[in-house]
Amino acid sequence: MASSFLQNRLDLACEPSAVHFARSHTEDVLKQWQMPEEVRFDALTIVVELTTNAVRHAGGPAVPFAPEQGRPPAVRRCALTLWVTNTRLHVGMWDQSAQSPVLRPFSPEATSGRGIQMVNGLSEGLWGSAPAEGGKIVWAAIPLPVEYRRRLSQIGSLSQGFVEAMSA
Repeated sequence: MASSFLQNRLDLACEPSAVHFARSHTEDVLKQWQMPEEVRFDALTIVVELTTNAVRHAGGPAVPFAPEQGRPPAVRRCALTLWVTNTRLHVGMWDQSAQSPVLRPFSPEATSGRGIQMVNGLSEGLWGSAPAEGGKIVWAAIPLPVEYRRRLSQIGSLSQGFVEAMSA
């Protein structure tokens, strides 16, 4: 696996408001990382789609509300992870469902199901799903422009030199 020195995670309640929080958080993090605008736009679109899918397919109460037992329902969780490798920005969404998303053929009559088509296109086909503890993670990887990769390489060299100097 390529080295990753920029990474961030946000834990969320898997409910409709998660989409707003995930998008806003991603926007802040990617600006902090000085991510190019075209990559930010694609990443925000992917984050909204993956979070919406998590809420739609894995959200809601984990346990039905039981007022007679005097306790509120347990809330399902999901988590957004962003990380950068040498050549790509990765977006991952973990949720508590084991069911993987399916890339469906495009149909002009469909009223839903186009989100994974968009993720597939924006990630140039580099996306997937894998089992993870307590559910699954759906991820997508967006290519980074050459000029950003050069800057990352310089930062990586500087930080490696710092680590070496500190351990000497």
